[in-house]
Amino acid sequence: MNFYQLAYFKKVAETRSISRAAEELLITQPAVSKQIKSLEEELGTRLFDRIGRKVLLTRAGENLLEHAGRILRSVQEAKTAVHDMSRDCSGELVIGASDHISLHRLPDVLKAYIAAYPGVDLKLRCHRSETIVGMLKNNLVDLGVITLPPAEPGLVSKVIWADAMSLVFPKKHPLASMKTIRLKDIIPYGMILPEAATTTRKMIAAAFARKKIAANVTMEVAYIETIKVLVKVGLGISILPDKAVEDEIRRGTMVKAEILDAQFSRNLGVLYLKDKFLSRPALEFLKFLEQKITEQ
Repeated sequence: MNFYQLAYFKKVAETRSISRAAEELLITQPAVSKQIKSLEEELGTRLFDRIGRKVLLTRAGENLLEHAGRILRSVQEAKTAVHDMSRDCSGELVIGASDHISLHRLPDVLKAYIAAYPGVDLKLRCHRSETIVGMLKNNLVDLGVITLPPAEPGLVSKVIWADAMSLVFPKKHPLASMKTIRLKDIIPYGMILPEAATTTRKMIAAAFARKKIAANVTMEVAYIETIKVLVKVGLGISILPDKAVEDEIRRGTMVKAEILDAQFSRNLGVLYLKDKFLSRPALEFLKFLEQKITEQ
């Protein structure tokens, strides 16, 4: 069994066609067939069932495919590791980040990183934190910088920022006249909150549940910046990150208040696949993020 046999086998499994695999590998169809036959003979079992023009994996083939993927990834990672030692930090780095983090936490990190490593082709993908987790699992991004979800097998997470959150409302809202505010005091007022499936919304809902009450949710909105605008024009109140509303609070266009019987804070940080090989650009980016921990 050799590298080329495994590579050809994996490509045939993915395309379900020897002819298509040959086209994508830029070799002849007989060359692919010969390597697959040789591999089957060595293993003493059939790896594909030929049904019409399609080739489908047998149970043995499915088992081999899982191992072949790991072996081929390891070979590529070994090449990258050796290559990284002999060159400047360069190559592609794809970062997935939530809208809040990309606006309020990452700009200075990105600016410093790009200045330090101009040879890196850095790409930023901005989505909801939950979407970024899915992209990580599908290997569509190298690192996720997001609101950290609960611990999950196969994922490594590191807290970078503690993101304090407060009750916010428009300047002339009735809550502005209250000296102390409790969770029960905000029930009469419609709340604009993140979507129910998000980590942030679950945290807020849990705080209300502990008091055996429920928030009066009138709007569910995916993005914090949109919630902020809706609150500012008087369409409701919310619980938002202090970092997201600091300009509005300073200018007096919104009011931030402490809730006496509840505290809200979430962990923002970096997330990546446990088994993923991290290139030098990714490792250097992690160092820039970790520096933010010491600066707080």
